[in-house]
Amino acid sequence: MNEAAKNPRLGYVCAILAQVIWGCFPIYLHFLREIPASDIVAHRTIWSFALLFCLMLLSRLVPPSSLPTIGGTSTTFSLSRVLLPLLPTISEARATIGSSQKLIACLVAAILIAINWCVFVWAANNDYKVDASLGYYICPQVMVLLGVVFLGERLGLIQWIGVSIVAVGVMVMAQSGTGLVWISLSIAGSFGLYALCKKKTSMTALGGLTIETAILSVPAIAFLVYQSQNGNAFMSGPLTQNLLLLGCGLATISPLALYAVAVKHIPLSTMGFLQFIGPTLQFGLGVFVFGEPIDSVRFTGFTVVWIGIVLFLLSRRPAPKLAPKPIARE
Repeated sequence: MNEAAKNPRLGYVCAILAQVIWGCFPIYLHFLREIPASDIVAHRTIWSFALLFCLMLLSRLVPPSSLPTIGGTSTTFSLSRVLLPLLPTISEARATIGSSQKLIACLVAAILIAINWCVFVWAANNDYKVDASLGYYICPQVMVLLGVVFLGERLGLIQWIGVSIVAVGVMVMAQSGTGLVWISLSIAGSFGLYALCKKKTSMTALGGLTIETAILSVPAIAFLVYQSQNGNAFMSGPLTQNLLLLGCGLATISPLALYAVAVKHIPLSTMGFLQFIGPTLQFGLGVFVFGEPIDSVRFTGFTVVWIGIVLFLLSRRPAPKLAPKPIARE
């Protein structure tokens, strides 16, 4: 997308909305706390795929000209430019299915995102939201290390110091008896490897997720059928609970779509700062709303992690652009 077509205001709104949805997701899960995490993840998978499949059909049926345009005459902005590139397409799905390499990558990605969802939902429903938030705090550092190992990326001295400080903070957290560090490491590791997998396939965010949820829907449906045969009838709870289970698909897809819009319109360095809104909200909800314990050792560990993150982010600020030298005229 060229600079003239970018809409920074739209980018900021979408980025912040995505992070707020992710950050407040524990509240959503709180109303489903009586349902086992495995059941929630199964429903989340099935309804996410159902929604993505409908969007795939929509991308074929709705012509770009039918979408409205917003903005003034000098800043006309067509919603089709934002929405249509995000929708999963049948052609992308066929290309993925026809490529064994992409299909294997999607299978690995599906397993990793399933692990991430299971650990996060279990943590949220068992009062370990603070540990889950720590996982998403350290996730960018995990991604960077994976980039160094597998993609040949390089870090500066300050960045290595920031990553090392985060590692020290995690080790301090491990000394506390009130948290479960394996939750944080599982969330950060699974999502970091998931991001690496997505980087390798170069698929669109929702296009890849369509194939991944399609793969996961098979065991998810089998699991719910098994549960039904063992006395847990499908969608047998109160209406409100059933609607919340159905809404898991929208709650999963909407922040991803917003995030995909945001990265098209604002710099990645800015996205790096904004992505900490989500785990900060999760941390605040865990401590101040749901009353999860945080002792002095744990608080010290979090403080060290935050210092490392700030140092790491500040070291990644882009260098100022120099004005081009004037061309000498003969």
